[in-house]
Amino acid sequence: MTEAPRPSFAAEGEMVTPLLEWLRRTRRAPRGTEVRFELPWRGRRVDVATLTRSGSLSAFELKLGGFSRVLEQAIYNSMSFERSWIVVESAPNPDNVEVARREGIGIIQVGARAHALLLPHEERINPLVRQRLRQVFDRTGGHQIV
Repeated sequence: MTEAPRPSFAAEGEMVTPLLEWLRRTRRAPRGTEVRFELPWRGRRVDVATLTRSGSLSAFELKLGGFSRVLEQAIYNSMSFERSWIVVESAPNPDNVEVARREGIGIIQVGARAHALLLPHEERINPLVRQRLRQVFDRTGGHQIV
């Protein structure tokens, strides 16, 4: 059986739907998970952020190209979120995957369906950072995955 051809995304935002489907399918966004798009955080914006009912915080940076830039953003996110992910269309080269692995960053490749190439480490978040991030979630509004 051959796999459906991968779509070519014109914009990073088009990768959100397969990402959210993957989060639901893999139960990484269980019932009641809050999702924010372009979450303002520390002078920049996190492309997609999730907060589960149990309090787990994850950040997702979407990029069509420029792996080193998205890796830098994901490393920055790992200081404030328990899990930090990179979401890309094309498979990164092995050297970049190795850097992400060393830094504890997860990689999700999206096409017709999304799949994880690398799972992230779970980071411990400073309680004050967690409290502040939860306040930003509360202020910005968003939607829940049901």
